[in-house]
Amino acid sequence: MASAAAVSMLPRPPCMHPSPIASSASSRLLMCTLPFRRRPLHCSSTAYAVLRDDTALVPISAIGPVNDDKSIFEITLDLSNAPEFVASYTTPGQTVTTTVPSSGLRAAYIEIASAPHSGPQFDLLVKSVPRTTAERLCKLSVGDQVELGAVTGQGLPISDIKEAETVLLFAVAEGLSPIRALIKSGLRNNVSLYYGARNQESVPLQEELDEWQKSGVNVIKVLTEPVQHPFLRDPNPIVKNPKSTVAVLVGPIDLQQEVKKALTGLGVPVEKILTIAQWYPNY
Repeated sequence: MASAAAVSMLPRPPCMHPSPIASSASSRLLMCTLPFRRRPLHCSSTAYAVLRDDTALVPISAIGPVNDDKSIFEITLDLSNAPEFVASYTTPGQTVTTTVPSSGLRAAYIEIASAPHSGPQFDLLVKSVPRTTAERLCKLSVGDQVELGAVTGQGLPISDIKEAETVLLFAVAEGLSPIRALIKSGLRNNVSLYYGARNQESVPLQEELDEWQKSGVNVIKVLTEPVQHPFLRDPNPIVKNPKSTVAVLVGPIDLQQEVKKALTGLGVPVEKILTIAQWYPNY
């Protein structure tokens, strides 16, 4: 199997809040910019976009909570008239800069939860945090406009992940976004997903998680302890061939450090342990 590529996201502008950063432990920061050209205003009864260099105003086509305690919302953005954004999203793990117009709040960097090439829309999972852009986003309605910045980041090396004999996925809260994009891109065989939440009511997309379980993904919901602990207690039966194991860790630093230490101790190459940092609760 080809070794997994390093993953990293664009550094933030100095005036913006830190962007989530995806990286492998051995990688250096990689940067990329996406070209956008000026386009005229497009209007229709169902979708509209105003592209200004690398930004666009797009409407919400669907919005609502996806867990029982209503702490996480799924927001679907209609990109019918913003094809540059659709084309620039090429692999799970990429982020899009999101702003509520005239809110005066800092932009949020949000991983896209829908699969690339799945149509002219972005699905976002957003955790409502008081006095932030995330909270404002969750209070919007169908038809309201959201301002998008460029899609950024190298994303996750999906071909390498699909070729692995064993795939381990770890996520908490809205960190399920890039994991969902991976699974919707066809990742199924020999996949174990450890998902952590405070309680059953805070688990998002429960019906979808059940569907993943039926389709071959081993979904382990962790509700009473840190998400990594069930794996750390007995990792040996799961990691059968360390050289052909890939892990994707989406969560806080303690999750990343503990799982990375366990996996490297079993012989998993460090470049196959991919991390996406989550920033709490400041966007």
